Amino acid sequence: MYHCQICFYMITEQNELFMILKEIPPLPHFTHDYLQSVEADEALTEKADVILADIRHTNAEEMLSVLLSHKQKETELILLADKNQTDLLAAKDNTDITDIWVMPLSEAEFRFRLTRWQKNCKIRKDFWQTQNYLDATINCIPHLIWYKDKEGAHIKVNEAFCKAVNKTMDQIAGRGHYYIWDIDPDEYAKGEFICMESEYEVMEKRETCIFDETVKIGDSMRELKTYKAPLFDLDGSVMGTVGVATDVTQERLYEQMMIKNANTDFLTGLYNRRYLYEYIEKTRDGHMTVFCIDLDHFKSINDIYGHQEGDRALVLTAKTLQASILDGLISRTGGDEFLVVIFGVRTSEEVEMMRQMVKNRLDAEYAKDEHFQIISASVGAAYSQTGKEPFDQLVGEADAMMYREKEKNR
Repeated sequence: MYHCQICFYMITEQNELFMILKEIPPLPHFTHDYLQSVEADEALTEKADVILADIRHTNAEEMLSVLLSHKQKETELILLADKNQTDLLAAKDNTDITDIWVMPLSEAEFRFRLTRWQKNCKIRKDFWQTQNYLDATINCIPHLIWYKDKEGAHIKVNEAFCKAVNKTMDQIAGRGHYYIWDIDPDEYAKGEFICMESEYEVMEKRETCIFDETVKIGDSMRELKTYKAPLFDLDGSVMGTVGVATDVTQERLYEQMMIKNANTDFLTGLYNRRYLYEYIEKTRDGHMTVFCIDLDHFKSINDIYGHQEGDRALVLTAKTLQASILDGLISRTGGDEFLVVIFGVRTSEEVEMMRQMVKNRLDAEYAKDEHFQIISASVGAAYSQTGKEPFDQLVGEADAMMYREKEKNR
């Protein structure tokens, strides 16, 4: 996909070398321009991407001074030198010199070196393109992406990761969890905020693993769904991990909210009838006590004061039940009807005492409000004696008792 235009500048008295250079065809994605002079030219040096300088019959020091002071930083400098010059240049360890070709070279050798340089150049450009693809891909993804070595140091991350931890890529490179996530080393050692074990699990299993992890970002806790895979070295050993994390904090909150809405009564916040029966079906705990509660004269509240006051009476009932029964399952099953289930073995005396307590507390709360003094609670109870009675049977017995109480209240 990329296109690379290379300007070759050859400094030589031997025109045949320059002709060989021009005859070598460009590789795919490349085009070539050619410049030539006998002596080093400052203007041509500045234009060149690759300089092939024949220094055999020149003042090498003077030519190198011109070339090194005027070439671009990225320009590659290849010197064509004799054996004596090669030894002298190699001893200087000049990093600005790309390569030294010992002359003289046969035409075939010269072509071979030029072709090899082309291939190496294409490998570098292909690597650049691959790197560019990788960076563009991971940086356009809104999820956190990171690459780590075996010790947990971050080798590479994407922009979303930098934004999450409020640090630059340079600040993150080579650093571990506690620095990147601003966690005190003592907290990090506890492993409370980042699952350190997951990295070791991935490297041990040598396969992609999925985790739910909690991360402390600043002062808030975030829920992450992480996908981690091992990175393999040339010899097949594991050299680190790559991870992708999706912040699912908001989604989890929505999920919890949807579950709550599906299982609870919107007005009172109590469990609804469906959830209550599903819970009983799952637990299958036969030893239980059931209370059926109904408000006497509740319709009068709606007729006299309106449905808003009727709703307030239902909310008051729910709060009173929650304050009175701390270890029970409390639900609103419809209208002004409530159902309470308490698990465990109890005697008839204990059940009756609790039934009276619930009724008395409800009636006391209604009496405090001038709008609710006309209502009272009818409470029926039933309990399992053998632990084998069906739940519906207990509900029926408690409901029958509740209606008997309602008749008395009338």
